[in-house]
Amino acid sequence: MKKILFVMAGMVCAMLCRISVKADVIWEPEDSFYHRHAEECTYVNRVYIANGPDGEVILYKSPEMPITVTTWENGYRVGILYIYEDADGVSWGICDDYQGTVGWMPMEYMEPEYDSISFQEENADKIVRENGALDDKYIGETVLFWKYPGSEVYTEMTADSYTPEYQSLYVDGNGKKWGCVGYYFGHRNVWICLDDPTADLEKLFPEGVPAIDISPASDAGRKDGVREAQSGGRKRIVPKINQGTVALAVILVVLVVAATGGLLAASKRKADRQKLEK
Repeated sequence: MKKILFVMAGMVCAMLCRISVKADVIWEPEDSFYHRHAEECTYVNRVYIANGPDGEVILYKSPEMPITVTTWENGYRVGILYIYEDADGVSWGICDDYQGTVGWMPMEYMEPEYDSISFQEENADKIVRENGALDDKYIGETVLFWKYPGSEVYTEMTADSYTPEYQSLYVDGNGKKWGCVGYYFGHRNVWICLDDPTADLEKLFPEGVPAIDISPASDAGRKDGVREAQSGGRKRIVPKINQGTVALAVILVVLVVAATGGLLAASKRKADRQKLEK
């Protein structure tokens, strides 16, 4: 009986480990400002490219605290998790490298790297809404998830339990059909080639990838990493100190000082009484 229980426990643990690997975990930054304003932040999780005035982007402690955390040179690629919009309508992105560097930067100085969202925006007139899923024959097969049709960038993954479902359809210049998968085991906004989901780039396009429609601005961001440099003549966006937060901090400091002084005074009176008693 004990052996059976041990075997069953092992099977359960193995299943849990398998699930945990493919679970959709949305990491939250370790930042006090974010935790206070989490409900006001929008989850984006996209890669952006630094493109600030004077050739750099400055990371600040928070959108309300102009303390410099670090500086990025233009062209630096980084993942932005959430975006917060302040009372003046300025959008701020937060980056947490989970190695001790957490900071906020004006999103006006960050260019999105060309990705699936960019592709969908620029080809909206050629993409149709159509729901579907890969045939069950692909369960257990290695399916390729592409960044976008013609991107030359893909991720391989074994289709377990059920096949990927797509919500949009796009036909490329070679007549191949592509389905956009909103989500599948941690993969978001990826594309699968419906004609041959397991084929790599060389097999899909033996004569070369067909041209896709990319606007000049996005094309610059995609190939060169940075659009034309921002003008250094205009005033840089910096966080505005929240006077309410400052006032609260001052009050807390005063209360702490007062409490500490009271404790010290009480301790001194107690020590004096003990001396007199002796």
